[in-house]
Amino acid sequence: MSGPAADTGSRLAAPHASSQFATLADYYTEQFGARDALRVRACAETRLCLELNPVLGSGRMDLQQFRNGLTLSVGDYAVRDEMAESYPAIGPHFGFSIVVDGRFDLSAPDMGVHQPVSDGEVWLRAGDIGAMHARVAPGMRMRGLSIEIPPEMAEDWRTDGPRALNAAIAGILTGSGTVCARVPAVSRRVLEIADALVDANADTACGRLHTESLALDLLARLLAPDADPAEVAGLGGRVGGRRIAALDEAMDILRSEWLDPPTIARLSRRVGLNECYLKAGFRDRFGTTIAGCVRALRMAEARRLIERDGQSVQQAAVAVGFSNPSHFAAAFRRVHGCAPSRLGAKRTGWRTG
Repeated sequence: MSGPAADTGSRLAAPHASSQFATLADYYTEQFGARDALRVRACAETRLCLELNPVLGSGRMDLQQFRNGLTLSVGDYAVRDEMAESYPAIGPHFGFSIVVDGRFDLSAPDMGVHQPVSDGEVWLRAGDIGAMHARVAPGMRMRGLSIEIPPEMAEDWRTDGPRALNAAIAGILTGSGTVCARVPAVSRRVLEIADALVDANADTACGRLHTESLALDLLARLLAPDADPAEVAGLGGRVGGRRIAALDEAMDILRSEWLDPPTIARLSRRVGLNECYLKAGFRDRFGTTIAGCVRALRMAEARRLIERDGQSVQQAAVAVGFSNPSHFAAAFRRVHGCAPSRLGAKRTGWRTG
């Protein structure tokens, strides 16, 4: 779920990993569209490192396959302008994708999926889901990962029987249907492990062992049949009174400090909540991400400055912390559904009409 490398597991889960990685490296080196977006930084027998073209932004995507056949794809990048990618998700396959930070619009036409994907979400993919399309907004930093499960491992899980696994996932494993859907309830520990996986250093032998252990721990928690409801941070999760008060305090801080908001790490310390729980709980309580809330507060003030105070679009943009007019216009359109210049034109027409 993190750009063009999101479905790499379906192409890499094969007996001859070295040839598969070499083929993928050739693809990113030779194909015009892929070469424009990503560049090969390093390619080994079981690992491929890519970096985003500096013209488009900054960041990297790392892919590695472990001895047990699991394939991990990690992305951490930021784009300067809107980036749209289309890629085939070749099936059948089975895997999970987790968005740690960021947001993008996902489309899987064959599955009838057209919706935004936000941080803290876990998605399950199974079968041949066809072509997928992702659109990332300008200035967005994306951090996330995908884990692809080899057919042999998935078959072992099937033989364990449905009672050995999470009921929803067991139903998908034992069925023959095609799935591309959000996992409705995610423990905060899963998000913490995913965050650690994105930052894990796999350049050394010990680092690779640590990365593999994190990936296995993540899978074990996603598949567990008896997840603790108190740990749930997704849909249906139970949030105690103290946590509600902390989330409300976080909202109050953002409302008063929207022009120079604290980082998520600093905000979590101020309200006394774990970062992953803060992000997931905030979205569940207020229906938006922390970044989305700050953006909405800024755009509400920008609209007031244009409509009520008569400021120009440029003046309003600077007042709410935007130095790039195109980034301001994109953020304004995303919140209000129209260009800020349109409000200015309406105001001018009313005054002179």
